[in-house]
Amino acid sequence: MKKTLPEIADELNRQSGHKNMPSLIFITDQSAQPYPEQIIDKLPEYAMVILRDYDHENRVELAEALAYMCKQKNIKFLVAGDIFLALRIKADGIHLPQFMISKLSTIKKENTDLIVSVSCHDIESANFAQQNGADLILVAPVFATKSHMNTFEDANLTLGIEGLKRICDRSKIPVYALGGINAETAVSLECTGVAGIAAIRGFF
Repeated sequence: MKKTLPEIADELNRQSGHKNMPSLIFITDQSAQPYPEQIIDKLPEYAMVILRDYDHENRVELAEALAYMCKQKNIKFLVAGDIFLALRIKADGIHLPQFMISKLSTIKKENTDLIVSVSCHDIESANFAQQNGADLILVAPVFATKSHMNTFEDANLTLGIEGLKRICDRSKIPVYALGGINAETAVSLECTGVAGIAAIRGFF
């Protein structure tokens, strides 16, 4: 029987040895998943949700609603790119896109109780994130992804399995694969060392 994405993620997490870390991370995106609550409702306990939706007209209200839902399910909830919103709604943490990586050290020092995750697109940024206190790294894009349509035309714009593995081999903190992840592509992540999977699409 074909394994689901959560099942594959759990297996990858066990292989990685990163205990007490989520195996599955859902990243919200209204254009791709207009009803994030439907995805969250099906997520396993101890997953993680990152609120992206930077341009959502009711981002504060959305953040409050999803944070409450996650708390009821024992799912960690992070806000992307806005430390003030993360603190306002008492989120579990903040997610930094790579262009905000220079703020990592300061945010971590000033908010020691927050989980801080970082998106990284190359080994240099992954090393920087690890050295400056990130709790976990989302590495992207591993495969061609609809979030960046040009990755379907140029394979050099993706990291691929080998690129992902190089980052995992050098990282002591959990690494999550992002970009083009679904139940078909995720099976090839075995033995890369990833702690789990991050995705917008392809959950259920």
